[in-house]
Amino acid sequence: MAQKDAPAEVSFSTISKVQSYLEEAEGWALQDNGKWASAKNRIPHSDYKTNKNPSPRRKLGRENFNILELRKVLIFDVQYNVLLIKYQDGDYEFPILQEGWKPFESLEYFVFAAESLSDVLPNDIPFNKAYAVNMKVFCQGIVRDYDPKRVDDIVVGKIQATERKTNINAANLVLAVMPVKEDGYEFVKFKIIRSYSKKTLSSWYLDPRNADKLFDVTYYSTKYHQFKKFIRDSEVFNIPTSGGPNDFQSYFKWGVLKYQAGNFDGAINDFNTALGYNSDTAFSLIYSYRGISRTKMGNYSDAIEDFDKAIDIRPSDIMGYSNWIKNYFNRGVSRFYTNDLKGACEDWNKSFDLGFGGALEYLERFCK
Repeated sequence: MAQKDAPAEVSFSTISKVQSYLEEAEGWALQDNGKWASAKNRIPHSDYKTNKNPSPRRKLGRENFNILELRKVLIFDVQYNVLLIKYQDGDYEFPILQEGWKPFESLEYFVFAAESLSDVLPNDIPFNKAYAVNMKVFCQGIVRDYDPKRVDDIVVGKIQATERKTNINAANLVLAVMPVKEDGYEFVKFKIIRSYSKKTLSSWYLDPRNADKLFDVTYYSTKYHQFKKFIRDSEVFNIPTSGGPNDFQSYFKWGVLKYQAGNFDGAINDFNTALGYNSDTAFSLIYSYRGISRTKMGNYSDAIEDFDKAIDIRPSDIMGYSNWIKNYFNRGVSRFYTNDLKGACEDWNKSFDLGFGGALEYLERFCK
């Protein structure tokens, strides 16, 4: 059976998979005729006359994006997020003549402190008030005409170079935000401000007295619920920690963090240490996570034992139940890789009967 057709549990690579994304926003720019111009996912230029008949390059706007993505990475056991801005780009084959336009997609990325994400959209939403957030960038990069298959390697390479100090980061990112509630309609103005790591060069943007001015000329706007989902869906993966692990719960949290970052061997070690503190735990998730980590390491027999233990600990609450039924599905994946197709299909069928719709694809592909 071809590897690309083989089943797989959902997990994370060295940099996590996409945790959240934003695909739609309206870009706004104040033009030199005093009127505002807008475009989907693009901030127009301020030159009114040129905008009426723009060249291919000017059609890209002052800036644009196809999609904004948030991902996760651990650096020195500290949680960071990765903002990826995928945008329309291009070059002329004959730049002087501005002929032979060749469009392509490029990528800009910022690795920033995960703690900054909670400041972008606080729990107590300050509607109709502008503010700016220092994203505390660890490193940044631009890849023009990028190969999607190499994105992880490129970002990880820049992180490692910054760790080794062979790359000196000079970039910072300020995110200006203004949640608006107006005539029963809720939306968010936001602005991606590229700055520098030197504190004095970002201080003007971060000064609360200048917050309203940040939206005087250009900004993006999007529906409030879309922006909230973009931030919250990634923020939920940022696990609160305080110092090094020293008990069951803290070792479990660090195990989850390492699992998210793709350090499966380290995650297994932390889960083992946690269970050393409480071997009789009725917390099924620790066996679920260790089982998936062992599956990722190719240790399918031990993974099956973990899923067995997790299944034996049936939760009483609804949220726990939705996670619990996935143990049948993931045990089926491990059974598949031990050449137990009958057992795999039984587990996938059980998880489907219990309400996990994701099992249907596997049943139709492998169990007919």
